[in-house]
Amino acid sequence: MPHYDEVQTPLDLFRMFITEDILSNIVDQTNLNAMRKKNLALKLSLEELRRFLGVQMLMSILKLPAVRMYWENGIRYSPVADTMSRDRFISLRSFFHICDDTLMIPKGEIGRDKLFKIRRLYDAFRENLKKIDPEEIQSIDEQMIPFKGRIGFRQYLKDKPHSWGVKVFTRAGISGIVYDIEIYTGKGAVEISELGQGTDVVLRLVENLPRFMNFKLFFDNFYTGIDLIHKLRVEYGIESCGTIRSNRMRGAVLDTDANMKKKGRGSVDFRFEGHSEVSVVKWYDNKPVHLASSYCAVTPIDKCQRWDGTTRKYVEVDRPRIVRDYNKSMGA
Repeated sequence: MPHYDEVQTPLDLFRMFITEDILSNIVDQTNLNAMRKKNLALKLSLEELRRFLGVQMLMSILKLPAVRMYWENGIRYSPVADTMSRDRFISLRSFFHICDDTLMIPKGEIGRDKLFKIRRLYDAFRENLKKIDPEEIQSIDEQMIPFKGRIGFRQYLKDKPHSWGVKVFTRAGISGIVYDIEIYTGKGAVEISELGQGTDVVLRLVENLPRFMNFKLFFDNFYTGIDLIHKLRVEYGIESCGTIRSNRMRGAVLDTDANMKKKGRGSVDFRFEGHSEVSVVKWYDNKPVHLASSYCAVTPIDKCQRWDGTTRKYVEVDRPRIVRDYNKSMGA
């Protein structure tokens, strides 16, 4: 497996995460699956699997209405059709397997793993992600893997570019590089502590980050809480910042919406929670926004361009540092 600094091409990057061990396991399980289901000696090799995966990825970029069309006369697509015959491709796709189904715990029994069919690939992929040297500024958010098939934990998130699919909690750097993921498999799949689901997700995703190395972590109001921000700083040495729901601010009394609206866009108020050493900031833009952080608050204030619906033009609005840092660093 190449080190991240040695990656030169997309193929190098693929090999960094999908290693020879992972591919060899897929070869073994796919051949075994064909023998069990049809008593067929599939004779899939490592090299043929690489070609099959390459065809799959190419098909996801250049999409046709039906798989068979890549081989049909008149619209034949050579990069696919010259790599593998149609019947061989369909056969490999029907027998493709990652796990040994005989080891799967039956539905309804204790210990059943909803991710069993991809568990070995999923765990190996996560371990390889963790081998990348982490950057200082990171964020945690939900990401959707587009999927409309039948699966027990398919989710719908209306605000995502792909609304239907598999929800994945992701820790990524400001560069966009992903450092860890956790697939959400539905309510009740993981026991929730008294700190809440959002906090639990964050703590699991930072578990492998080196402690007390001045990392800065950003997240939205699904995760943010005073206790989480305090815990990250004291126990992990991680500074953090996020939007926060008004009912999670530990009773911090800030200026009212009406007063801040009168003061105009860019007005700000804040409180410092002494016990947890967390700053809570309320900033009024078109509507009030609450944020909390262990390392930043209001100053220094800069200017940002915001759209004014009345004058139909952009205007300059005062912006506290916590908003600037959050907007710059969140959503990697």
